Amino acid sequence: MHKGHIEILPYMAAFAVVVDCGSFVDASIKLGVSASAVSRQISKLERALSLRLIERSTRQLKVNADGARIYSYCKELLHSSSKVLELKEELLQPQGLIRISAPKTLNITLNQLIPEFLQKHPDINIQLIFDDTELNLITNELDLSIRITNSPPPGLIGRKLFKVKYVLCTSPEYIAEHGIPLHPSELIRHSCIAMTDNSEGEKWEFTNGIEKYALTVKGRYCSNDSEAVLNAALSNLGIACLPTTAAEFSLEGKHLYAVLPDWDYVGPSQGMAWLLYQPNKHASKKLKLMIDHLISKLQIST
Repeated sequence: MHKGHIEILPYMAAFAVVVDCGSFVDASIKLGVSASAVSRQISKLERALSLRLIERSTRQLKVNADGARIYSYCKELLHSSSKVLELKEELLQPQGLIRISAPKTLNITLNQLIPEFLQKHPDINIQLIFDDTELNLITNELDLSIRITNSPPPGLIGRKLFKVKYVLCTSPEYIAEHGIPLHPSELIRHSCIAMTDNSEGEKWEFTNGIEKYALTVKGRYCSNDSEAVLNAALSNLGIACLPTTAAEFSLEGKHLYAVLPDWDYVGPSQGMAWLLYQPNKHASKKLKLMIDHLISKLQIST
């Protein structure tokens, strides 16, 4: 690679335009500069190459043999720059894969939002990874991550989404058959649907602002998937502890009823849900579209 080749790139482009146009005046119109400026660029190219490229006269210009050989490379440069701009338009189109991680507790919420986004943007693909560990965006090749935390990690852009809280709920059929507990201690006599992969039970802790009460609940069914727990509650299998976002539609439709409404569940996977991504002012359009979609659907006013 020759020293100084970078400096002559603008002169090479101007030379290709001059040859294509056949005059400095026409080339100046196409380049948006004066004819004298174009002439100076060609002169600089000739000095840099120590070659005469164009034979000038008052009425016309003629490319000599050396100029013709140089022109072929300059034309190739001009063609490549045009292809780069075409590629830019292609790359700016919303297309390709977006990889997103989120905690398992939010699977119902996100599973409701992703199909709508995919229908609007047929050239975008989504890989949604539910994992309760804090996956690294770079190491795990993620574009976006949703985490429940009150201290978002430094070095990432964080957008608040919503407060994750839990609600105790069960079906009206279960209540009709087994009654409804009035105190957390009574849960020991009920079939509780724990959101866990531990078949030995799960510790639930509650507070009403004055008293705290904790117990290990058990039941006929447990799962680490919130949608499975929701379906089990709707199927009258017991009392479930679910994220409010997962249970809200069933509660509004009276398919489930809140249990112990005066008590708050105290446990992990609660707090503010944050949308996290790497700071990049040149982020792809597909990523911006997904960020805007999640923000518009999930963000609460603060």
